[in-house]
Amino acid sequence: MSLQSTPTIIGCDVSSKDIVIAYANANPVKTIANNRKAILAWLKQLPEDAVIGMEATGRYHDTLADCAALSGRRVYVINPKQLSLYAKGVGQRGKTDPLDASVIARYVAREGDQLHPYTVPTPTQRMIRNLLSQRAGIVKHCGAIRQCLRATESNGSAALKRAHQKAVQGLHALIAEIDTQLKACVKAEVELEHKRTLLQTITGIGLLNSLALTHRLDRTPFANSDAVVAAYGLDPRPRDSGNKVGQRRLTKQGNAEDRRLIYLAAQSAAKTKTFKPMYSALREKGFATTEAIVIIARKLLRIAFAVWNSNKPFDPQKISFQPCAKP
Repeated sequence: MSLQSTPTIIGCDVSSKDIVIAYANANPVKTIANNRKAILAWLKQLPEDAVIGMEATGRYHDTLADCAALSGRRVYVINPKQLSLYAKGVGQRGKTDPLDASVIARYVAREGDQLHPYTVPTPTQRMIRNLLSQRAGIVKHCGAIRQCLRATESNGSAALKRAHQKAVQGLHALIAEIDTQLKACVKAEVELEHKRTLLQTITGIGLLNSLALTHRLDRTPFANSDAVVAAYGLDPRPRDSGNKVGQRRLTKQGNAEDRRLIYLAAQSAAKTKTFKPMYSALREKGFATTEAIVIIARKLLRIAFAVWNSNKPFDPQKISFQPCAKP
């Protein structure tokens, strides 16, 4: 009887210039340049069954993740928050690039079965992700700039007020252009546009949310609707011990902008005849306004998952709801 060989498990701490590499069952740590040539040369030295983990870093990890996945290796791109909590949990006594790479390798070795392997995004998926990321950053800074200009609105000169208004208008024009490119990007693929249109039939889901949901559902093969809710960070975390039932709080894992958008969609949906009875029932049960909106947001995500997989538009007649007890 032949024994299965243990795969080589590697953790990579990626920065803009360098990649620090650590192995799960070996002490040596090495560093290579973060460019395609150096990465491909290093990958040629690895066994075919190598498993490579890395932290999500915005865009710095993209080249490594793509090259490793295209070479046939199993790749995991891990949420930085999860790694940070794991490092504290295992008693990491400091923070350096070699230590971080070692913790990533250890995390993949022990938790890899629970992780989604990375797949190389299509050009359309990558473009949508980049545009959504840019839009989220501009919207965030636009709000901050608006706060900074409040004093000027009451005390500044007329010329300064006009200059500030022009600056804010420029940012809004940039957001509008990104929205135009997002729509064009999805429309270029007929099947993707068809599914996006179906998602927009859901009460409360507008153009922007339909684009964000299209990207998320197209990119990740979720096993069920619970996985979608968890990916958005809207799943409640229990805090129970013995006979004590603690207060539930949202995990808030995943993309914060996606979570903000689906929350806004739920706010809109709660005012419609389709979801207003649900919202009212939740409020009567003692749920706070925010709690009720979050529950409706979870419902929207489950409906989006069903619409995406059934390839059928949203049918309000199929909505069923029994208000749960207030914890």
